[in-house]
Amino acid sequence: MEQSVFEVVKQSVTTKAAAEHYGIEVKRGGMAKCPFHSDQSPSLKLNDDYYYCFGCGATGDVIDFVARLFQIGNKEAAERIAADFGLQYDTHVPYVLPKRTATAVQIAKQRERYTYGVLTRYHSQLQEWLARYAPENPDDEIDSRYLEAIHQKDYVEYLMDTFLSSSLEERALICSERNPDIRRIAHRLVQLTNENRQISTEFLSR
Repeated sequence: MEQSVFEVVKQSVTTKAAAEHYGIEVKRGGMAKCPFHSDQSPSLKLNDDYYYCFGCGATGDVIDFVARLFQIGNKEAAERIAADFGLQYDTHVPYVLPKRTATAVQIAKQRERYTYGVLTRYHSQLQEWLARYAPENPDDEIDSRYLEAIHQKDYVEYLMDTFLSSSLEERALICSERNPDIRRIAHRLVQLTNENRQISTEFLSR
């Protein structure tokens, strides 16, 4: 059975593959900086058949993603993807584009995974700093990372405990894209990643 360009594209190209093809850097777990708003840290989740931004709420399938990225129509976006990925389709099959976006349940689950992932990664970093940079003598200068771990560890653990023991309504508030605590921690993780990358580059260039 012959297929339209929309059917061929959606069956053949994931949102992650399209994003990478068009120059968007995708991090581990399918996260990337959202090109649809001023994104300081990766808030765009790229799944196989849809994308969702925790920052601006943009969502849709691969065709919608490319259409929004290049500010073109869905038909033009589908044809562009097909051409760029070398896909064959029947030009005589009518163009039918059923809207396929993430459901409210899928979005909620994605937010929960993202939020808890941010908390656990930061908590692990704080634990490492507590062990590595603890002063050995009273007169030692205290490392700023040790101070950060001292000040932040208990609060991060409180957020994690609250997340695990709270009701659905309370968990939704914690996972909200506007939650300043989660946004701050996510931004801090990006800073640490950039700092580590810079240190590695300087070490390799010696």
